[in-house]
Amino acid sequence: MTMHREPGGERYYYTWAWFEGPDDAAWRVTGHHTDSGEQYRLDWNLAERSLCVTDSLGRTRCHWWDAQGLVTAYRDEAGQMTTFRWSDEERLLLGMTDAQGGKWRYVYDRLGHLTETHDPLGRVEQTQWHPVWHQPETEVDAAGAAWRYEYDERGNLQAVSDPLHQRTVYGYDRHGQVVRITDARGGDKYLQWNEDGQLMRHTDCSGSQTAWFYDERTRLERVTDAESNSTRYSYDGNGHLTEVMFADGRTERYQPDAAGRLVKYTSPAGQITRWQRDGQGRVRRQTVATGRRTAYEYDAYGRLTTLTNENGESYRFRYDVLGRVTEQTDPGGSRRVYGYNALNAVTAVIYGGERGGEIRHGLERDAAGRLTAKITPETRTEYRYDAADRLLEIRRRQHDAAEGGEPEVIRFSYDSAGNLLSEETAQGVLQNRYDVQGNRTETQMPDGRTLRYLYYGSGHLQQINLGRDVISEFTRDHLHREVQRSQGRLDTRRMYDRTGRLTRKLTCKGMRGVVPETFIDREYAYSGQDELLKKRHSRQGVTDYFYDTTGRITACRNEAYLDSWQYDAAANLLDRRQGETAQAGAGSVVPFNRITSYRGLHYRYDEYGRVVEKRGRNGTQHYRWDAEHRLTEVAVTRGDTVRRYGYVYDAPGRRVEKHELDAEGKPYNRTTFLWDGMRLAQECRLGRSSSLYIYSDQGSHEPLARVDRAAPGEADEVLYYHTDVNGAPEEMTDGGGNIVWEAGYQVWGNLTHEKETRPVQQNLRFQGQYLDRETGLHYNLYRFYDPDIGKFISGDPISLKGGINLYAYAPNPLSWIDPLGLKCGSSYEQARNKALKWLEERGFKAERVNIGKFGSTRGKPVGMTTADGKTGFRIEYDERSGAHINVFSGKDKGEHFLFDASESIVTKLQKLFDLPSKPQRPIS
Repeated sequence: MTMHREPGGERYYYTWAWFEGPDDAAWRVTGHHTDSGEQYRLDWNLAERSLCVTDSLGRTRCHWWDAQGLVTAYRDEAGQMTTFRWSDEERLLLGMTDAQGGKWRYVYDRLGHLTETHDPLGRVEQTQWHPVWHQPETEVDAAGAAWRYEYDERGNLQAVSDPLHQRTVYGYDRHGQVVRITDARGGDKYLQWNEDGQLMRHTDCSGSQTAWFYDERTRLERVTDAESNSTRYSYDGNGHLTEVMFADGRTERYQPDAAGRLVKYTSPAGQITRWQRDGQGRVRRQTVATGRRTAYEYDAYGRLTTLTNENGESYRFRYDVLGRVTEQTDPGGSRRVYGYNALNAVTAVIYGGERGGEIRHGLERDAAGRLTAKITPETRTEYRYDAADRLLEIRRRQHDAAEGGEPEVIRFSYDSAGNLLSEETAQGVLQNRYDVQGNRTETQMPDGRTLRYLYYGSGHLQQINLGRDVISEFTRDHLHREVQRSQGRLDTRRMYDRTGRLTRKLTCKGMRGVVPETFIDREYAYSGQDELLKKRHSRQGVTDYFYDTTGRITACRNEAYLDSWQYDAAANLLDRRQGETAQAGAGSVVPFNRITSYRGLHYRYDEYGRVVEKRGRNGTQHYRWDAEHRLTEVAVTRGDTVRRYGYVYDAPGRRVEKHELDAEGKPYNRTTFLWDGMRLAQECRLGRSSSLYIYSDQGSHEPLARVDRAAPGEADEVLYYHTDVNGAPEEMTDGGGNIVWEAGYQVWGNLTHEKETRPVQQNLRFQGQYLDRETGLHYNLYRFYDPDIGKFISGDPISLKGGINLYAYAPNPLSWIDPLGLKCGSSYEQARNKALKWLEERGFKAERVNIGKFGSTRGKPVGMTTADGKTGFRIEYDERSGAHINVFSGKDKGEHFLFDASESIVTKLQKLFDLPSKPQRPIS
């Protein structure tokens, strides 16, 4: 073969030559090039058993092999060597020396099964094998935790026991398909399969059923959930998905090109998104309904070199000889420069300012690649792990600390299954307990109070208690969605439409009585695009929302509030005069996505893109930032009065104290904060009064209740939150059902009104946000949000992983949230659809269960992949990103598609992937 052409039109060419060597004689490829400019020269030296490949950029990589054809050495384009050592007879890999000099060693039994893996740190992972079925019988990780496997007489996996001796049992039919799964609590799930081996029915341990139906070509045709809602799927003649019809009749349409790659998407509301691709299938341009375009440019080797946003401003990327990003330049001229070690781990990040300044972060790593230290111009932070890579300790010291000064230390402990048992900080120790399914059942606060959680089924939250007192009890439907909760003397019912959208929240007194009294009633109506169109609130009246064709909110109207907004092409809010210019067709833009003037407010930025000054009618605020881009001090000037405020953060970046500064710079009026992971757990004011925060579910950032204590040792008072559709508090009631605080919101988070019946100072706003009344800013964990402009006041710490607009909060704050200040998320369904679009562009077909390899998901199903495992997805939860779907295709790693869900919900979603295939654990 000298040429082949892909369906997208790209042609690939090959040149050949005849070679005779000591081991064989054959035709071999000596050259390869493509229409897009890729070129490779292949230099064979069969006498030395070597091959060197050189591309048109002059980069060369070489392989050497032995007489049996096994690779013995590899030299990459940077000249770094990796060597391999093989056994003489069995041809088994005995050892490897990586490019950094780390030595790996492998041990096998007499049948060739891998029994031990020794890493460069000397850690050992062990596997014992079943003598008959040649399947793992015991796996022991480097920390000594063991997973054990039992098999039936046919070799089917019959039971798995985790390191805590919690046992999951599997039952099979005569075809070897899983038909029953019994969890560690004794709950049974049942599975039914068709003759083609496809799942037809799943019954969970609560008796709720989901059914799958297929067409004559074995393609998924319909899914019917436990509430009898059906989603239907249609395909073209090549088997590509073309339509998804939801239970309410709304339809999404997909149009693939000849190669099956997505080129057009039509939303249920008729809004069209198009993708223009090159011959290799890479997206060159994305165009949304209004004609706004995002453009992508690549070099001949498929590396993204330029990303141009809707305003025509570009991000540019440079790479080293190994194809690693070494420099990213943003539209404003600020840069990020990356350094790497021989194992491709980042060892340095340099933040380059627009005026030549630099902030350097050094990253030290051990031989296994784990981060052991982070060095900034102000601090050195060290990290210590156990043998299973679980973080045990963070130790941070200021460079200018006095000799012998105590460092900040945070310690963690875990059980053998990887569950977090405790976190010890300067604010005290949080201790956790778990049930046999890994659901957190208790959290003991530093003051001794204990939150208890009760679950039903496979981990659906049923009740929350503080000590022996019930805080809230939940009722759920067949889909395990919350349909009712108790809040003191009040009960709130939730109602949904057929596609799962919340349509009503009805709060009553005496819900369990014959004639309940309506207390607060909220009703919601949506567009075909899932946009909130109308909200009826029994205490605030009717609010209408209006949107453009791409879903950006353009106006809001109710009895107390009327406003409208205009945007530039990159979704930045325009000042009224700018909006008039844009309306006239002049195409006004906000340079670099940094708003400098809006409705009487004026902003000034430093060379790193951080706001350093905000001026308006109410005075001027000056901001000071540290080397990790955290806001540490604000000076507020009103007339002749200047007040200064300081903020203190712990090593993971959580704010643990805010205070006012006196004339000498000494802090007073302190408020301290305690965190449960990345969620605010408690605040203490002036060392006396405190508030304990309780949330709607594990991992959720929607507040449920606040427990106030006027002083240590005094009685607790429980106050309940009543939230809007996006989780923002609108009312707070006491245990008797009396309103103690209420407020109405403008679209971007400012209040239209606020009323207290007694002093409670309710500071929570959008999910994950805490109002600083001294500045009007909302602290949003990793950043500060300004509701005056609907944006963050510094760029995204995760850069483009958080979106192309580094300052944006969300496309629509009524239906999206960003509780960590990193990236907005929506519902699981929305995130799933986006992930599927990304995967469909790359020819994804779910064929195999994706098994977790690290942490608490090790050995558990987390998603699906293609048969070769190269393309697929994982549903995951971590403290930094929250709930998200991670997609990949070969070396192409997609963005994290975030959605609003707790860790327990993510665990339930992961458990769904037990279904399609016989459960197995990977061989480490």
